[in-house]
Amino acid sequence: MKEYIDGKVTHTKVPRKRVPVEDYLSLQGRFRHLFEPTRNEKLLDEIQARVDSYWEKIEQDEAEK
Repeated sequence: MKEYIDGKVTHTKVPRKRVPVEDYLSLQGRFRHLFEPTRNEKLLDEIQARVDSYWEKIEQDEAEK
């Protein structure tokens, strides 16, 4: 969860056990194009890398507090 406090976005809960984005996206029909008719590995890997990078930065910022 996020909150906007004093001009900054703050996470009120940082997930410790993250689920692969594929698990999340595959449940939603609007992302079906990533899996059908052929699986788009390149794009799925890119999305996962962006999410991993985002959370690594958040965890690093939390550690610096």
